[in-house]
Amino acid sequence: MLGHMAYGGLAQHSAILVKQLRELGCEVLPLVGLAPPHNDEVSLNELDYTFDAFNVADYVLRDKPALVRWLIGWYARHQVANGRPQKVKSNQAPAFDIDYKRLFEELMFNPDDSDLQKIDKKRRDFRPDVDYVCELTVSGYFSLFTNLSVPLVVAAQGYEISQRQGIDVISVIRRNERLIDTVVSGSHTNVEENIARDLPFLLSRTKVVHYGIVDDETFDMPPEQAMERTERFVRPSDEYVIMALSRIDVEKGTDLALHALRILLNQGVNARLRLVGDTVAGGHFRQTIEEKIAMMDLGEKVDYVGFVESKADKVALLKTSDVFLAPFIKSEPFGLVYTEAMAAGLPIIAPDQGAGKEIITWDGRRAGLVYRSQDTGQMADAIKYLMDNPEEARAMGRDARQLVAQHFNARQMAQGFYDVFSEAIDRRRIGSRSYHYPRSQDNLTTAARRH
Repeated sequence: MLGHMAYGGLAQHSAILVKQLRELGCEVLPLVGLAPPHNDEVSLNELDYTFDAFNVADYVLRDKPALVRWLIGWYARHQVANGRPQKVKSNQAPAFDIDYKRLFEELMFNPDDSDLQKIDKKRRDFRPDVDYVCELTVSGYFSLFTNLSVPLVVAAQGYEISQRQGIDVISVIRRNERLIDTVVSGSHTNVEENIARDLPFLLSRTKVVHYGIVDDETFDMPPEQAMERTERFVRPSDEYVIMALSRIDVEKGTDLALHALRILLNQGVNARLRLVGDTVAGGHFRQTIEEKIAMMDLGEKVDYVGFVESKADKVALLKTSDVFLAPFIKSEPFGLVYTEAMAAGLPIIAPDQGAGKEIITWDGRRAGLVYRSQDTGQMADAIKYLMDNPEEARAMGRDARQLVAQHFNARQMAQGFYDVFSEAIDRRRIGSRSYHYPRSQDNLTTAARRH
């Protein structure tokens, strides 16, 4: 079961996992809540998503006439089904002033019975061996579904998005933690920095499976083809190109990349910043970024590419860049964008919090440099170091490529999830509840301190 409000790592990871599990011989019924999981790896038709419950339009427009709700819902589904999810956000789409905090609360605490019944019926008809939820927030719904006596496996991510809207989802997860058999974290760092702090009662049942991308021939794109595709978005340049690829949002630190660029330009460095990524629905951060670009006199040095729908175009933009910069503020559970950049052979500049530092130094390899989180001076210093040491930068790019080929790829990820599912199913079949024992507050405190 998937719950998404925007294009991003959650949607990408879920789509990849569905396809790869099927290639391993699993039968998978993907149930989509909230919004369609647009991704650039597989078509929604190929994935055979079931998108007929939790239509966001029904919740956004609860105070509107039924006919209006139906028309907007039909429009959204039609655009998504035809591979045009961005049309839903375009100026052609009807505009509504959305209270996102209220929307989250309605979806979480007051879902329509008819939506719950649809999902529950599909689960009963499918008769799964295991339920999997792509984000912790959605796990609470399973207290409202029929108990099929199968394990529930939940990915250790997503809850922080609701928390940022001012909704105490940690209390919701705690109330429903008895339902959860296993929690899957995309990195060891996520366990240490996020789960141990926010959800220590889940530590005893948490396992780590590194995520990964589909490492296909797209990443072997010849330089000439990459440049040809890139020129559809930005003009050719002989400057040192810094690529930032992520959702355009406060927690992704997009504005910090601007500050690092300004530091480099003040030092006389001939650099250019390329911003690629989607904006947050209902957010105003893009306007903030545009205002900062103007205020810092960076208009001639920043390419604001925005959302790129095609994987080939995204890879081309990466391969025609010199370095990948992750200015992230929050601790990333994994960060598929790291592995996309690594597969393109780019050296990485990552903060010392979140999974980046784990990914780029895995298995004795060194795929980039680490800076102190939110320190734009160190960020700029790391970029300049790679500029001044091109041979070392190329060696990091080669290590990055090898790490993806050998470890951070979709095949490895799917096998890891398959093993977790199998173990949870076996444990349930023999009646073991080893992950479900009462823990005192002292134990919780000790576990949090230990991790």
